[in-house]
Amino acid sequence: MNTIFSIKDEFLALYEMATESIDDAGDDFERATAEKAFADTLESLKGDLEVKASGYVAVMDRLKAEQDRAKQIKEKYKAIEENRKNAIKRMQDVLMVVMNDLGLKEMPAGDMTVKIKANGGVQPLKITGDVPDNMTKVVIEPDNTKIREYLKSQPDNKCEWAYLEERGKHIEVK
Repeated sequence: MNTIFSIKDEFLALYEMATESIDDAGDDFERATAEKAFADTLESLKGDLEVKASGYVAVMDRLKAEQDRAKQIKEKYKAIEENRKNAIKRMQDVLMVVMNDLGLKEMPAGDMTVKIKANGGVQPLKITGDVPDNMTKVVIEPDNTKIREYLKSQPDNKCEWAYLEERGKHIEVK
């Protein structure tokens, strides 16, 4: 089977043959015979190239269609992922409200347990006024670590310009 590259090479060989044989042809009969042979061979190669190019185009069209479909599927599943994430969050929020309203910290859920857990990490900090310079960093932004330490030493964990907020909560299912 001819590859597109072998067909190209045949075109180049035909060009060399044609330019040599036609230019070197002595009389009109030889010239006409060389031109006819060239034209016939050229037609044959054009047909081969057209068939091969048609196959390439068909494969490229199929690949493009598959690429477009993969993009659609990717976008569809991205939307599904986002919907599922939002649905889980809404359901966790409902569980949190119900459990808080019933005063439950944990409850059975079939062979699992649903617990309300305090969020980890540093405790949330709310700054409500101007922060003293000795509680700031060199870049002149509140030093939350210093403020938290300071607030923890104050009655009720607050002062006139800041207070420590309650930690958030989340649902854990085991």
